[in-house]
Formats: sequence, C-alpha cells, structure tokens
Amino acid sequence: MPRFTGSALNAAALSASTAVAAGITIGHRLALMTTPFGLDAAGQKEAVRMVAEKLGAAAEGSIAATVEASRFMLRSACGPMSPDDLAEGLVAIGVAAARPAARRVKANARRLARAAG
Repeated sequence: MPRFTGSALNAAALSASTAVAAGITIGHRLALMTTPFGLDAAGQKEAVRMVAEKLGAAAEGSIAATVEASRFMLRSACGPMSPDDLAEGLVAIGVAAARPAARRVKANARRLARAAG
C-alpha cells in the first residue's frame, strides 16, 4: 500500500469526524440563537465566542499550513520526489490547515452537548 493511502485515509477520517461535530455544534448554536425576541445573553455570548474561535482557528491553520508547505518545499529542494511524496506532502498541508478548526469544532460539540444535556 502506498504511503499516500494512509495519509489520505487519515485526512478523510479527520474530515468525517469534523463534519459530524460541526452538525452537532450548528444544531446547538441554532437553538441558542433563534429566540423569538432576538439574542438573549447566552446567545450573544455564544455568537461572540463563535466568531473569536473562527478567527483563531483560521490564523492557526494558516500558520500551520505555511510551516507544512515550507517543510514540503525543503524536502523537494533536497532531491527528486516521487508522485507518492508529492501527494503525501499536499495532503499534509491541507490537514495542517484544517486541524485547528477540527479541534475547536469537536470541543464545541462536546461542550454544547454537555450544556444542553
């Protein structure tokens, strides 16, 4: 089995688990933010937290992707790369960019489910 297959499976697993957690998070946040009289204090607090977390995750993901892209470029400068090396490097950049957001959305799903439960 090529090395890329393992990287691709790990990336797919991260994507699938993040999608499930995102659905849970969105459902709980919709319940907090859709009140007949506008946002209450809990809804406002969650809205502010949501935006702040998104900005933080985007910044962390950007930095992580830049670091991973730099590693990839250094590896490619040191000698020839196989197609497997190329594919694995590109997937690693994407996973590095997505990991901070995935970590936050999973934490939010757990937190919001506990608060609602």
